[in-house]
Amino acid sequence: MLTLSPTLVSGATVIVRTDMNVPLSQGHITEDTRIRACVPTLRYLLDHGAQRIHVLTHLGRPKGTTTPDLSTEVLVQPLSDLLGESVEFRPDFTGSTSRIQLHQNLRFDPREKANDPTIIDELMGLSPTLFVNDAFAVSHRAHASVVGFADRLPCAAGHLLQAEINAMSPYLASQRIEGLTLIVGGAKIDTKIPLLKQFAATADHVLVGGALANTFLSAQGYDVGQSLYQPEQIDTARDIMCQFDTVHTGLHMPIDVICADDVQSTQTADVPIEDVCGDMRIFDLGPHTIHSYKEIIAHASAIIWNGPVGLSEFPPFATGTRELLQALANSPATTIIGGGDTLQAIADFGFTQSQFSHVSTGGGAMLAFLGGEALPGITALSAE
Repeated sequence: MLTLSPTLVSGATVIVRTDMNVPLSQGHITEDTRIRACVPTLRYLLDHGAQRIHVLTHLGRPKGTTTPDLSTEVLVQPLSDLLGESVEFRPDFTGSTSRIQLHQNLRFDPREKANDPTIIDELMGLSPTLFVNDAFAVSHRAHASVVGFADRLPCAAGHLLQAEINAMSPYLASQRIEGLTLIVGGAKIDTKIPLLKQFAATADHVLVGGALANTFLSAQGYDVGQSLYQPEQIDTARDIMCQFDTVHTGLHMPIDVICADDVQSTQTADVPIEDVCGDMRIFDLGPHTIHSYKEIIAHASAIIWNGPVGLSEFPPFATGTRELLQALANSPATTIIGGGDTLQAIADFGFTQSQFSHVSTGGGAMLAFLGGEALPGITALSAE
């Protein structure tokens, strides 16, 4: 890939695709990792003589319509503060004389997700001389702003994109990596299939939590009560378990769980997995499972984690995610963590990102990359 250099940047008019898709609550940013993550690239462009910088991002899920609550104008002040530079908000894809300009939410325009080249035609009206992709978290999507500049401009990887690739590439092996443990949570098995198949061949242990675990438990014949799971993926879960058995990789499921009537309940119970039944709902790992998972973590040399292992945004069901995060923070192993909900948990529980080797800005992109898929946004940067 073409990477940033002073010669490339000096005097350039640059379009930078970032991912500042931060969580919002009542119009306020609740977690700013993705804003901070794009600062090194923007700072490099400023420091090395870029004449003008046009920053593109999406925010939330406006579904191709103008949604005032999702205007990227909310990002202007925090980005200005982090850069120490005045950032001008542009409500459309037109430019001004300001050195750094943040444009309106790309996904207000249905052409973005449709990969319609006419949106690139419009952006070319800014007279750019360089495109920089620094949006790892959307690089698994063939959206217009991610792949559409490939045959129009010199295209380079930003510092964040490079850092993500450098951190995770060593784990795209075809052979067993001694001491590697994967922790995988979240809700759906279908988004995790390539990852699980990849790590069946390379990891020593895979620890499963979240609603994802419920699908596997059901596939093993356990009653998961009224818990969230994917009955249509039972056969897929069985196939994955057979693959793990064949290659002798440990696929670990909860042995006890925290159950409650609903997410608002203040009364919870630690239940052995074989005793779950009826109207019970599983919302977190139980203490015996947490202990056994922490024992595996303690002997790992590298740990990769994507997705909370419980409904961690609710305090009664946060223990599993919080204790495993603490175990990773205390571990001398290489630790790579990603996924939007996992990033939120790091912030909510008072951890700092410096306590981990690498905190990925990607959720789906991280899963796709580690699952061995070719990411369109990265492929588009490939040097001829």
